[in-house]
Amino acid sequence: MATTFFSPPLTPLVVLRNADILAPSRIGLRDIVISGESIIALLPAGSKLSGLEMEEIDAAGQLVCPGFVDNHVHTLGGGGGLGFSSRAPEIQASQLARAGITTVIGMLGFDATSKSMAALVSKTKGLREDGLSAYCLTGTTLEHPVPTLTGQIRTDIAFVDEIIGVGELSISELGYGYDSFGKGAQYVAEAAVAGLLAGRLSRKAGYCCLQVPPYLSQVLKPMFEVVDRTGIPITQFIPSHVNQTDGYMEDAIAWGLKGGWVDIGANYSPENNYSRATLPHRAYTRLREAGVPADRILISSDGNGAPPKEERGENKPKVANYMPMRALHAAWRRIVCEEEVDVSAALAAVTSNVARATGLAHKGELAPGKDADLLVLNQDLELVHVIARGRPFVANGQPVRRGMFDGTLISELS
Repeated sequence: MATTFFSPPLTPLVVLRNADILAPSRIGLRDIVISGESIIALLPAGSKLSGLEMEEIDAAGQLVCPGFVDNHVHTLGGGGGLGFSSRAPEIQASQLARAGITTVIGMLGFDATSKSMAALVSKTKGLREDGLSAYCLTGTTLEHPVPTLTGQIRTDIAFVDEIIGVGELSISELGYGYDSFGKGAQYVAEAAVAGLLAGRLSRKAGYCCLQVPPYLSQVLKPMFEVVDRTGIPITQFIPSHVNQTDGYMEDAIAWGLKGGWVDIGANYSPENNYSRATLPHRAYTRLREAGVPADRILISSDGNGAPPKEERGENKPKVANYMPMRALHAAWRRIVCEEEVDVSAALAAVTSNVARATGLAHKGELAPGKDADLLVLNQDLELVHVIARGRPFVANGQPVRRGMFDGTLISELS
C-alpha cells in the first residue's frame, strides 16, 4: 500500500481504521482521518500515514455513520403543564452523546413563563462549550406573538449565531389542544416569512417548527391553505410528531406527497402512554408505502420534554410523561431490524435529511470537509463509540467525556 503524506496538521490526527462506512450511503471499507473538528480524508483501508502524530481506533467489523442530528429537543427541560414540579430538568451533554446525538436543536416548548429565550441561548452555548454541536429556535408553543431574544424573529435569526429558526409554534392561537382557526394560522404564516427572510440574509434555513393539534378535525389542513395562499415554500415548515394519531398521519402523507418534510416523533408510541399513536417504526413504513419519498422523512425525539400523560375519558392527567433521549436510536434501529428497511435509507432520516431540512450543511454526512461527528456501531446497530466535533464522548459503550456537572449530578443522585 502506498504511503500517504499530509501537510502537518495543527492538532494530532484521529484515524478510524477499516471502517465500514455508511455516509449515510454505503461506501465500503475506508480509513477515516480526522483533524481537529473536521474529517479531512476518507482513504483506502490500510493506508499508511507517515510521520504524523495520531490516535488510531480500530473499527474493523463495525459500521461507522454520521452522528444523529435531533431537530426537536427541550434542552432547558420541557413540561410544566402539571405544576412547577412537573418541569423537566436541563439536558446534560452525556445524555445526548450516549444516545448517539452529536447535534441538537433546542426549543422552549410549553413553558415560556419560567423559562426564557435568554436561558435557551445560554444553554445552547453551554452545550457547545461541553463539546457538542448545538442550535436553537426562537419562540415558544402557545404564545402569539412569540417571545424572542432581541425583540423580533428576524433579528434573532439574523444576528444570533445559535438561533436557526422559529418554533415549536402551535398553529392554533389557543394552543396545542384546539382546532386551528382565525388569526392562529395567519400568525404562523407571518412568523414563517420572518424566518425565511432572516434566513436568506444570514445563510440559515430560518425554518418554522410546527406544533400541530393532533386530536381534532383540522390537524394540518390550515397549513395546506397557508402554503397555497401565500406561496411560502412548503419546506419552510417542519410539522412535528406526525405519528400521534391516524388523522395526523393521513394529513402528513398528503404533506409529504406535496414535497414537505414530515417528522416522526420517536417518543410517540402506545408503548410510551400514547395509545392513539402509530409506533414510530411502523409510521416510517406507512409513510413510505403511501409514496412519501424517503428523503422527505425525519425522525426526532421531542427529548427531555415532559407533557402530561395521556388519559382517556374524564380522567385528568396526574403524571408528566418524560421523553427519553435514547428513544431516537431505538426507533431508528427498529426501522432497520423490524421493518427491514435498508440501513442507509433509515439513517438518512436521523442524519442527512435532518441536516438538509434545518440548513446544517456541514452535518449529517461523512465526507472530507464535513464535521467529525461519528457513531461506531456493532453488527446489532448498538452504539460502541461516539465522536462529536472530533473528540470521543463514548468509547466501548462507556462515557469518556461529560459536561461540567454531569458527573456531579450522577454522584449526588446515586
